[in-house]
Amino acid sequence: MLLFFDIDGTLFSNKTHRIPTSTLEAIEKAREKGHMALINTGRTKSGMQKELWDLPFDGYLLGCGSRIIFRGKTLYSSSFPMETGKKIISLLNRYSLDAFLEGSDDVYVRRGDYHLAQMNRIRDEFRKAGFSSSAYIEDGNFLYDKFILISSDPENTQKFFDDCSEWIDVIDRGAGIGPRTWECIQKGCSKANAMKILSDHLNIPLSDSAAFGDSANDLGMLQAAGHGIVMGDHSKELDCDAFFITDTVENDGIAKAMKKLGLF
Repeated sequence: MLLFFDIDGTLFSNKTHRIPTSTLEAIEKAREKGHMALINTGRTKSGMQKELWDLPFDGYLLGCGSRIIFRGKTLYSSSFPMETGKKIISLLNRYSLDAFLEGSDDVYVRRGDYHLAQMNRIRDEFRKAGFSSSAYIEDGNFLYDKFILISSDPENTQKFFDDCSEWIDVIDRGAGIGPRTWECIQKGCSKANAMKILSDHLNIPLSDSAAFGDSANDLGMLQAAGHGIVMGDHSKELDCDAFFITDTVENDGIAKAMKKLGLF
């Protein structure tokens, strides 16, 4: 069976910022039984700290389906074409919107003061992941795979989305303290599509798979899998009778669900 795991709020606890020992033990036992474990995340390659590469996983589906690495080999990769990327940046400027442009090599931000609480929070998260977010939008040509938009201006945000509709799909990540955030993904890329590409490559049907997630960008992944497992703490978008809701990360939710599935 193919086992797909989101990272934040699924493998990693949002409270302790650690992976429970029970989770790692359950994954290792499942792999010993012949199952394959894969990370399926919204993070791009540059957002993956070293410890994630050192974990016992068979592959990594990154950037909401924009890159697939299986047992050390890249099976698929996609970035916004250079000219499209420049047009998106131009539209961000036109509508005075802030964003983090996530590439496989780095994350690109604007120079200057970050006056929004979310910008500082997300920048701190990127730094904790092992890179400085010191690459700047203004510095010239670069490729990026997806981006996080942060805005408190509904009118200009909608205009931006309308102008970019041929290039991006948008996931509303909701509002915390302050402005709202959206995850903006290349049109056609998704966690679910990456699963399909990998399952075709391995000749293993997605009916023989399980996916574990907690947030809105996991919805397609959970729907595509033969078994959709939702963590105890999860976004309201995942409240669905088709999914099995397990315990929280901290209360061994993944290990409990995997045991219930008979994976070890």
